[in-house]
Amino acid sequence: MLKTIILLTDTVQQQQPLANLLREHNRELAFCSALRASDLDAIDPEILSEARLVSFAAGAAISEKFLLQLGYGAYKFYAAPMQYPGLPPAPDESDEDPRCYSVIAQSMTIWPDFKKVVGLETVTIPDGTVPAERERLVFSRLAHLFWQMSGMIAGEAADLPGIIESGESQRPTLAMMN
Repeated sequence: MLKTIILLTDTVQQQQPLANLLREHNRELAFCSALRASDLDAIDPEILSEARLVSFAAGAAISEKFLLQLGYGAYKFYAAPMQYPGLPPAPDESDEDPRCYSVIAQSMTIWPDFKKVVGLETVTIPDGTVPAERERLVFSRLAHLFWQMSGMIAGEAADLPGIIESGESQRPTLAMMN
């Protein structure tokens, strides 16, 4: 049974609103907060088998060991310019600010071929938008995607359905890896 959501965010201010939104869908949930990968290491390992990690606009790398201990998977919410899907732009490739972004919810696994996109939206930035406004527009779409998916995130499903999957739809077993 899903008992705990581990929220990994870049700022402390993001933690409470995200937890409140998820609690609306599942009042029984407990929450652990993390801002860095080292915060994740401090979580009692006994909690992890009944937990799901949700990384929201956070850039921290998650260890394979940690991901393998999670009973309800791990998902990250992030934004990427469409001309560099999934990657930050190379500094010398373009001096232009991107006009289109994807806001993405994606499973986190140690097996790259088994990652899947579980939520996706596109944001088009109007011409003449200043960088601060562009950041606000992209972040608000990312928050909207989280809001749309909050019922599934707080739900019991061990694996959220993918809208774009890579290859197989099941997590590899030890027998499959040998």
